[in-house]
Amino acid sequence: MAAQPRDVRPLAVRVYEHISGDIVSGVLPAGTALIQEQVAAQYSVSRTPVRDALTQLTLENLTTLVPGRGYIVNQLDDREIANVFEVRYALETLAVRRACGVYTPQQLIRMNSLVEETAIIDPADSLEIFRLGRAFHIALMEPSGNDFLVNVLTSIWNHPVQKRITLTYRQGANYLAKVVHDHRGILQALRDNDPVAAVEVLSRCHDVSDPNRAESQSQPQEPQKTFEPEAGGS
Repeated sequence: MAAQPRDVRPLAVRVYEHISGDIVSGVLPAGTALIQEQVAAQYSVSRTPVRDALTQLTLENLTTLVPGRGYIVNQLDDREIANVFEVRYALETLAVRRACGVYTPQQLIRMNSLVEETAIIDPADSLEIFRLGRAFHIALMEPSGNDFLVNVLTSIWNHPVQKRITLTYRQGANYLAKVVHDHRGILQALRDNDPVAAVEVLSRCHDVSDPNRAESQSQPQEPQKTFEPEAGGS
């Protein structure tokens, strides 16, 4: 078996990605206190990369610095979810209106394959649902002809809060069926060159009142991770 390549990225980046992943997945639930010294000991690194990672998490609204308590994992509230959906819907609507009639047969075939792959995955696999949903929505906007628009929307999909929102949905066949139904509806509207219908279906993908939404019931687990030191120190 070939040796795994060494991760040479800065420690702060690696620590950030791990803590962010633990928050998004629910391993570190809302209200958890992240004390620099304890986190540094947990991951076997110095406090400097931990401090940098926690600062980045605060900028992304995943944590809040509370004097005397450390960094506290934020609750994902309905207002934050509504804000993300509002921005995504506005920008994706613009992208779809610009791209409708421009999609090539190959692009529509690729989007269809993403939908059909979604239809057969395990309904409990929220990370795979997120991966395929992200891929479908990025493919949806790529033909818009506006690179800045595509880059902004991609950055929203890559933001950890977006993944955290996806993981707050009830995992099960009903939710997966809704995702597949909505994406098939969007795809059919694109085949029909009907931007009005595409935008109407798209609005259901951004419905904050969706009854499938509920806080994730994943059971927190104690994160365990150590990192190789950077060349020349940590």
